[in-house]
Amino acid sequence: MRRLIKLSIFIITLASAVSGCKGVYEDGSELAKGWSSKVDHITPAALDSMITAGGEVIVIDVREDGEFSEGNIPGSVNISKGVLEFRIADPDFWAQQYMYPPETGSTIVICSTNGDMGVMAAISLIKTGYKKVLNLEGGYESYKQSHN
Repeated sequence: MRRLIKLSIFIITLASAVSGCKGVYEDGSELAKGWSSKVDHITPAALDSMITAGGEVIVIDVREDGEFSEGNIPGSVNISKGVLEFRIADPDFWAQQYMYPPETGSTIVICSTNGDMGVMAAISLIKTGYKKVLNLEGGYESYKQSHN
């Protein structure tokens, strides 16, 4: 009987470990590809149309300060990916931008360099409770090419 109980515990433990495993990724790009299907995306042209039509959208650029300074989407707000979860609802941060913090129902477009980090930032915001989070396809690189 003890042997059967030990075997049952072993099988349950093994099943739990296997079912909880999400996979091992080689790098951040591979990880982003794995999560990409869980995020809605928007093209640079669709973003332009949304902005031109006067749609209420907050563009958050998650690149580092230096990258943002070299070029960015007009009207975007720079919040590095490393502090995004801490600043997204911080009223003091948004006051410095002369804006109110986004509400959970606000439309937020995430811009990264090539879209990969944007996927991860979007997932983070979705898990934080934001409902309308979009990742800019191809990131700032794609946006810049579409505006040349």
